[in-house]
Amino acid sequence: MREPIKHKFASAQAKKKTSTLSYAIYWLISLALSIWLIWIAFSGSRGGIVGGKVHEGLYNFFGFSSYLFPFLLLYGLAAILIKINKPHKGILTLALGIVLILGAISAELGLIFPVSEHSGWLGYALSGMLSKMFGDVGAALGGIVLLIAGVQLLFKISWRKALKKISSALADDYRNWTAARKELKSKLNLVTEKEKSEGPSYDAKPIAETPFPPEGGAPERAEPQIVRASAEPPAKTPAGKKAKTEEDPAGPGRTALAGSLKTPSNPRDSYFKDFKLPPLDLLGAPTEQGFIGPTNEEINDSKVLLENTFKSFDIAAHVAGVYPGPVITRYEITPDPGVKISSIVSLSNDVALAMKSSGGIRVIAPIPGKSAIGFEIPNVRRAKVSLREIIDSASFKARKEPLAFGIGRHAEGSVATANLETMPHLLVAGATNSGKSVFLQSLILSLIYRNTPDEVKFLFIDPKRLELTFYEDIPYLYDPTETPDRVSVITDPKDAAKALVALTRVMEKRYVKFERARVKNIASYNKWALTNGEPTEHYVVVVIDELADLILQMKNVVEDAIQRLAQMARAVGIHLVLATQRPSVDIITGVIKANLPTRVALQVTSKTDSRVILDTPGAESLIGCGDLLYLAIDAQKPVRIQGAYVSEEEIKKVADFIRAQARPHYQPLVEEETNAASGKGGSSEELLTALRLIHERKRVSQDLLKAHFGSSSRATNILSILEVNGFIHKPEGSNRWEIFFDKIENHLNANAVPAQTPQDPSVDKETA
Repeated sequence: MREPIKHKFASAQAKKKTSTLSYAIYWLISLALSIWLIWIAFSGSRGGIVGGKVHEGLYNFFGFSSYLFPFLLLYGLAAILIKINKPHKGILTLALGIVLILGAISAELGLIFPVSEHSGWLGYALSGMLSKMFGDVGAALGGIVLLIAGVQLLFKISWRKALKKISSALADDYRNWTAARKELKSKLNLVTEKEKSEGPSYDAKPIAETPFPPEGGAPERAEPQIVRASAEPPAKTPAGKKAKTEEDPAGPGRTALAGSLKTPSNPRDSYFKDFKLPPLDLLGAPTEQGFIGPTNEEINDSKVLLENTFKSFDIAAHVAGVYPGPVITRYEITPDPGVKISSIVSLSNDVALAMKSSGGIRVIAPIPGKSAIGFEIPNVRRAKVSLREIIDSASFKARKEPLAFGIGRHAEGSVATANLETMPHLLVAGATNSGKSVFLQSLILSLIYRNTPDEVKFLFIDPKRLELTFYEDIPYLYDPTETPDRVSVITDPKDAAKALVALTRVMEKRYVKFERARVKNIASYNKWALTNGEPTEHYVVVVIDELADLILQMKNVVEDAIQRLAQMARAVGIHLVLATQRPSVDIITGVIKANLPTRVALQVTSKTDSRVILDTPGAESLIGCGDLLYLAIDAQKPVRIQGAYVSEEEIKKVADFIRAQARPHYQPLVEEETNAASGKGGSSEELLTALRLIHERKRVSQDLLKAHFGSSSRATNILSILEVNGFIHKPEGSNRWEIFFDKIENHLNANAVPAQTPQDPSVDKETA
């Protein structure tokens, strides 16, 4: 039995080798034949005796259409040879298709050229027969019908899909053309209005940044509209002129008021008159192609997969629009009538599973101003948004506000900017390594690139001693408790509390000035000061990198100072930027949230943390590294933005550039007024009353002073004054006040206030 089996196996192997060899020979002969026919068709007499005869015969038979014969023959041979098991299937169909195509083309040439020289014998005969039967017009239509039939037989084209793609392409081109025309018209109107109000605008460009996606609902269509926001080209400087950063110290986008501040009447301007804003070359150059989003093929595949996922759950919905961005792509889903939004929103995890998402999927239900639901799906390839491309963008330069800063790019890819003056204060929260500190750095550098040190000052508080120490000794530093030669980035919580309390005194002092000048805000006061020869006031931006650590150690003093500044400091040009990595209710209290309506939420670990920051979930679905949700003061829902990135090297370069030009310089808080307010030398009856109360009760606390003086803010100020003057002290890591009764008794005796001698003159510690 073994011999027949072995013989059968050997014969099968030989047959397989023979079929493979014949198939390879078949391919080589077909390819060689096609190449030879193409050569003789275009070379003519150089094809040899046989080639010349073949070329002459084909030309006489088909005419000009004979030049297509080798290519159609090559396609037919390839179509036959691809089917290995049945190599001869479809030969007659392919041959008939080739003959119909060439005959139809020859017939049309015969109608155009009556002689057979161009149409060949086949075309001459076919056109003559069709003309006699149907006339010239009928013959032309008959040739077209024969051509379509031949193409259908040879290529098996789906004419329905072809017409659908052509109509869709034409519709997209028309929509893009109308949108571009409308955008260009609006930009030209904007330039015209600007020229009428401010004179000719030489920086205006006919091509500007891609606008935000349309607010109105897009009409339903079979194919989704893919809206890509192209990266803005940086504004080019005309030849023969210096860059604006070197030519104008006021920097790009400054107001007429800021330019008018450069007058000899301002004493600070004489110190910073030669100050130059840092050039953009200090920041890393962005990629030339801008952000890299998903390709059209990836978008179409995701669109089909998304719609199929909804179909599998018996939900009738389709993708109405696609907005690719640097980090995520937003798919706008339009449900059919009768479909509940909740049924679509509940499928977020199923959609994430079907799309193989690398991060969480955020659902916007519904999108404000649209009858659609947004699904924000992370891209496979994530792009980096650099700070330089944001600062160098046309939209950022067009802003005239002194406290405007760049955030990054929206989820749709357009540039995102904001104005700190209208916020008027900002709360930033996010987990560790979510990009919180980088966001603060981009905000600070944005303001530095727009303002000189006599226009904006920074009060930096960095309990972590890591992020804001890059800015030591820069001329923008400010601290009301220190003189300019001793100012630095504040790292000690006690010094931070003193600085915040002193800043409330600066606020009160400015309100007195504004009341005398009869103005309502800092911009109006600076105009009045220039008119009357008085010194102008600068903006003060307070940046606290870690609010939680500050609250834990100096809770009462810091909370009350922040509350007072947040409620009243906006009009006098003082703005707060508070950041924390602990978005819990004991840190971000109701008082802080009520006074800081503008918030930025980066990636957090739970929905609870997201609700603490934004009063809504969503931040837990972010993917980190600068991916954030921005809730404006007048917005209904937060907007997703990819924050701009700035490296440590870039920060050091900018800090070294501005540090080399000048030192910190400002008018410190007047010492006489500080002493009078603090009660030094016994001039304050309020302080003496507080000392007498502490001496009698043998303890001190916020509640004790509040109950006696009737105000929490007054109690906080008095408590801070007592600590500054050395009457009380709280050791680090402790919540107990140390009371120095000897010093209190000496102070009361010096001011002729009788005091009872305590039994134990040593330091008495009581729980606050």
